[in-house]
Amino acid sequence: MKLNRILIPTDFSEQSKSALKLAGFFTKTYGSTIDLIHIVPFSMYMSESMDKLGLPFDMDKDLYPKVVEKAKSELEELASDFIMEKYLGKTHVQVDRKPSSAIAEFANQQGYDLILMSAKGAHETNFFKGSITDKVIRKAHAPVFTVSRKYTSSGFERIVTAIDLSEHSLASLALSVELTYQFDTTLKLLYVNQIYSSEGYGFVAPTVGISNEDSNLLFQKRIDDYFNANKELGLSLQKTTQEFEYRIIKNDGASSISVPVHLEIVSGISVPYEITEYANKHADLLIMTTHGRTGIKRILMGSTAAQVVQQVDISMLTIRPDNFKLG
Repeated sequence: MKLNRILIPTDFSEQSKSALKLAGFFTKTYGSTIDLIHIVPFSMYMSESMDKLGLPFDMDKDLYPKVVEKAKSELEELASDFIMEKYLGKTHVQVDRKPSSAIAEFANQQGYDLILMSAKGAHETNFFKGSITDKVIRKAHAPVFTVSRKYTSSGFERIVTAIDLSEHSLASLALSVELTYQFDTTLKLLYVNQIYSSEGYGFVAPTVGISNEDSNLLFQKRIDDYFNANKELGLSLQKTTQEFEYRIIKNDGASSISVPVHLEIVSGISVPYEITEYANKHADLLIMTTHGRTGIKRILMGSTAAQVVQQVDISMLTIRPDNFKLG
């Protein structure tokens, strides 16, 4: 998997350090280079800086340099506390009216492979979650890994990937298999059988839900079709003797890995609600694409992912299927 360059945004809060703790996994496993970025919100920067300067002053000469210099120093100190020198890249400080846009645009322009950030920022507020994080996920090309403060250095023991069996949602499988293998755990694929649905899934007619047995058969067919259509992934699905139990095999030349997979089928009226409830109870990492069966026609993130991001309490990895390529 290609994770050469990772960007970590931080607001210097204790909560935001959760992402820095996870950085060690990526440096150790993939040899990733870690860059840090801090965005000084323009309004905050003005209110905290104006009263410290005598008048008259020059905005460019007096105000900006002092704020940026102080933040740069703090950022470098923070980086040295968490990132080994050989894996530490560059530290960046910007002043911007919209931190979320600044983070996403910088990551897109620089071509990072992953954005790693805390789910929440200072004072346990939604400075990140629901505000900064949500907007970064909407705009960033790279996968966005939001880390809950519940994360510990022991890693993730329960990984759940939410799928709807569309090609877009299945784009999360390759990375899910990779991370499941690296964390030495098992993978649950969560499929919500939406009852009283008013629209079809593209491959079955509109229905008042379907049985678990039919869902299981449909799962096998869709996964097989997806893997056959994307042979460059080197993935194949194997059924075990146990119902709803599978193995996904990844062949990479002379070597191969095998990951245990359990298909979990949940029925409900609201897909975002069912995903959120299940993940909060049964996972410490949720993986899903930003767009599913409705495709990527919208400019913004799909409605299901957007609602889950707002409500889930655990770490979450979101993948934009039109931009992410596993290499």
